[in-house]
Amino acid sequence: MSTATVPITGIRPWSANWIINQREDLTWFIGSGLVGYLAIALMMAGFPVGPLYILWLFGIDGPHVLATVTRTYCDKNERAQLGIWLWILVPFLMLGPLAVTLGYTSLFYLFAICWQHFHIVKQHFGFVMLYKAKNTDRDPWDFKLDRYYLLASLVLPLALFVVNTRPWIGQWAAVQFAANAAICSYLVFAAYFFWYQIQKYRAGKPVNGPKMLLLTLVVPLQWVAFRYATEFGADGIIRAGIPLGIFHSLQYHRLLWFHNKNRYLNKDDAKEKYGFAATLAKGGLGTYLGVAIGLNLFIAFVPAMIGQAVEILKAAVWGFAFTHYVLDARIWHVRNDKDLASALGMGR
Repeated sequence: MSTATVPITGIRPWSANWIINQREDLTWFIGSGLVGYLAIALMMAGFPVGPLYILWLFGIDGPHVLATVTRTYCDKNERAQLGIWLWILVPFLMLGPLAVTLGYTSLFYLFAICWQHFHIVKQHFGFVMLYKAKNTDRDPWDFKLDRYYLLASLVLPLALFVVNTRPWIGQWAAVQFAANAAICSYLVFAAYFFWYQIQKYRAGKPVNGPKMLLLTLVVPLQWVAFRYATEFGADGIIRAGIPLGIFHSLQYHRLLWFHNKNRYLNKDDAKEKYGFAATLAKGGLGTYLGVAIGLNLFIAFVPAMIGQAVEILKAAVWGFAFTHYVLDARIWHVRNDKDLASALGMGR
């Protein structure tokens, strides 16, 4: 773990304690957001969406969903902890086909996209919390500000996109009024958030550098992505999902492999304690990527080979993503999991 506190102007400390180290964090957990900006710039310049979508879906985003199996279903200890939650895959696989059969296909995909986006929001907040822990950023008011500023900044753009691209929602005067009120309230809140950071700096209190860098990158990306996507109507969700999903998935891949390497390797009892997860980790990064990409390709291409039932199967595939969202919300609680804290270097 790399830790450093760099003084600014000789008085005000700039706290810069990293999860892995400065280079890795700036590359994967923060700097990977620049790939999202690049994707938007390419689409705005006329680059075809198709190749970007394929790269995102089959090479980055889909594999990050399936990579979760390397530390859940394959981990004997996690299986015991998760128990019945591992079986939630079964009803989730049936949810999409049921919605399609009943004629609620459009509503199902709107629900799926919204849940996917909320999952992304939670991950970014998770990284904020890790950086707060690493930098002993424990002020209760700071916690509330960080939480609600991030939630408002990442959820409001999606809500506005839904209102502006679906006439059956946006046609209501009350909805438009609520949207305008939300924008005004957010601008006031954002101004207060940055004013508060400036006041902290002037008071000589430590500034959480990694946290602020992450917020500085992810918040504008969210607004730019959904503003651009709005121009293409409801189908523009793909153009927002690509840059936001790339950022999210690259973060996740790096964190998960960092965790797996620390948790399953170089421990004498790893195979006995964790089972097949330790065997996979010994195969190195290549095995991790092979499992993630291979499972994703298999699941993605099965519907294409079936024929008439393809729409139902495409909806069913979302069950794997839903399972990922639920399990992911249960397996990253550092405070309650000593093994996890150790694997992420939080106990050092």
